[in-house]
Amino acid sequence: MKTGQAAACAGLLPWAGVNARLSAQALVDGEVSVMRAGREVPLEMLTRLVGGQRVLLDAQLQALCQGGASLVLLAMHRHVQALAALAAMVERHVEAPVTINAYASFTRDGAFQIHRDGHDVLVVQIAGRKRWFCHGRRSEPPFGGETVDPRRDPGPPEAEMVLAPGDLLFVPKGDYHRAEVADAGGQSLHLTVAIQRPDGAEVLRWRLREMADRLAAPVPADRAGWAVYEAWLRTMLAELGDGLDFDRFQAAQAAARPLAGTTAIGLATGAEGPDDVTLVQPALRRRPALPGTGPAVIAAGGGTIRLEALDCAILVLLLDRDAATMGDITAALPAEDPAALRAAVAALARRGLVFLTAP
Repeated sequence: MKTGQAAACAGLLPWAGVNARLSAQALVDGEVSVMRAGREVPLEMLTRLVGGQRVLLDAQLQALCQGGASLVLLAMHRHVQALAALAAMVERHVEAPVTINAYASFTRDGAFQIHRDGHDVLVVQIAGRKRWFCHGRRSEPPFGGETVDPRRDPGPPEAEMVLAPGDLLFVPKGDYHRAEVADAGGQSLHLTVAIQRPDGAEVLRWRLREMADRLAAPVPADRAGWAVYEAWLRTMLAELGDGLDFDRFQAAQAAARPLAGTTAIGLATGAEGPDDVTLVQPALRRRPALPGTGPAVIAAGGGTIRLEALDCAILVLLLDRDAATMGDITAALPAEDPAALRAAVAALARRGLVFLTAP
């Protein structure tokens, strides 16, 4: 998809945001890795011990990147507010957990050889141009095993395309693919929004947790009691199946998902609240049922949250639009006092329910 939103995508993760994540500690923790031809560059090639602590070898990292290595930055939605808001937005629309990684490449060599992922992937091109080769599936779902090693016999790609800044690409679970920098001497930065749709095993684990107390009886030590226990367990299994309910499963998933936001300091603590140009985005990972008027109690973040009538009105507006400036909110709710609206948005930010972003 050509979005025509190159500037907006660039704002999601500037190169300065990538550089801010490059540290010896991030490499040690496994949140950042340097890959070349599908292999991770050893930590000892990128850092050295100084006084018992690892120190990043900047010149060595630069040389490796210019020589064909790529940077892999995991879980960037935990570190960059714009990506946290993006992850929450996608989750609300697909009703499945989302994580966002970033990949930076500097030569035609890619971070990975041809491979497939165990989840759907939405690629967002941030900077530079990258050429993608998609080879389709080699087996039918649920992709339990390889039918052919694509690295030895990838065959012709089913699709080949070049992504420019602002372009999106959807790669379904199980599709083999690879990518390379499109321009000689160029560089590329892209995001992968990984959509982890729940499978049958996860649904059954949820149902087993619901019945955990009733299933707690241990297998008898005396073999004479095994037949009775087996009959009882078969009855429990039948009840487990009869009680499957995807609406309840989704509701339980929604209630358990943590909020994407963190408490707001600075922007939300001023006497007058956010100004008109401040961008407001919801931090809820699922869309709760909210009344148009009146207070409400919702299940989110592993607990319950009480919302006043004005809170509900603001969140309904934001969930419908995914984002709005403070000025947009004031214009859309003309019956409300502007000062009260600003105070309510500031309070929502302090509770981690919305993100505030200065222009």
